[in-house]
Amino acid sequence: MAEPLTPHTPGSRQPVSLWEHVLRHFMDAVIVLGADSSVVFFNQASEELTRTPRAKVLGRLCEEVFPESPYLVEMFRRARDLRQSETRGEQKLRIGDREVTVRTTCVPLFDHEGEIDGALIVVQDLSYQQALEERANRNQTLARLGTLVAGLAHEVRNPLAGIKGAAQLLAHRLPDDESLREYTDVISHETDRLSALVEDLLQLGAPAKPTLEPINVHKVLQHVLDVLRAENDPDRLDIQCHFDPSLPDILADSGQLEQVFLNLAKNAIDAMRENCTPPIILKIFTKMETDYHILRATEGAQNYLRVEINDTGPGIDPDILDHVFEPFYTTKSNGTGLGLAIAQRIVSDHGGALRAFRAKPHGTKMWVSLPIYREPQETTQ
Repeated sequence: MAEPLTPHTPGSRQPVSLWEHVLRHFMDAVIVLGADSSVVFFNQASEELTRTPRAKVLGRLCEEVFPESPYLVEMFRRARDLRQSETRGEQKLRIGDREVTVRTTCVPLFDHEGEIDGALIVVQDLSYQQALEERANRNQTLARLGTLVAGLAHEVRNPLAGIKGAAQLLAHRLPDDESLREYTDVISHETDRLSALVEDLLQLGAPAKPTLEPINVHKVLQHVLDVLRAENDPDRLDIQCHFDPSLPDILADSGQLEQVFLNLAKNAIDAMRENCTPPIILKIFTKMETDYHILRATEGAQNYLRVEINDTGPGIDPDILDHVFEPFYTTKSNGTGLGLAIAQRIVSDHGGALRAFRAKPHGTKMWVSLPIYREPQETTQ
């Protein structure tokens, strides 16, 4: 039987066993508890999942490390008392103000005499798996909808152009009667509104393929800020930016990303304008992503950066939070429900993720996670 794992102090000269070396670099979080539930091993994935260095965890009881996730202690006690393994899927692991969906397995450990010596807990983060499933389901829905929408939009576009042209000709031939001109203005205005809706439908159903190139995300955001400041009174809107200047480039279509950020920012401003007293505050952050990453067997970890657009409006009702990216779903009286669906589609086409959260005590946080650009690796013959 292999030697049991023992507590390891970072920086010490203590030899590392083969099993400890393997588990330390395991992709899932691996936590080893002693017979009294104290933590004796905490690998790198555990540190990343909990955002806690193992030096602050080793030697502490499991219930002290995870006070808001008592099911871990329950699994440990059951494994110790029943002397058998247990797996629980789709559990919510609470860490401070974060809640992560995980699958947890607890395996009892025995000493050389067959007595319980502790337990090994493996915690698999299901966040990315869920994101992939949601993206696949959403893309399937959009693909089915896209064929219908694209055909319908093409059929509607030409009649709309004819209606607007006829209204403009009618306006020129009418006598100078203001009431009649109001009617032709209404026709033109509503035709323009329908034309914009048709363009959104075409973009949702048959989106343009992004032209990807290495770009600095802050340059894209600067263009968005210029538009927002030109459209809003600075005495009524305070835009606060917290940018990390050390962020690497991303591989993206700058025009499409501008559309995404502008849509999210305008939604935030509209939400605050209706419910907050000026000046309203819009906060935009950029940082390296710590909650979202992909591990590729051949290329190593794919890292992401995050753009956060936060408002202090009333926030999104938790009951509808899962529906905000669905096409045609809107809480606005004059909304089409396509803006966030299109933004989600664009971000997905860039290999990223768009997520919405309810802020505390109120407000909404929109997180755009985008893969950073990696220089092509030279191949040797």
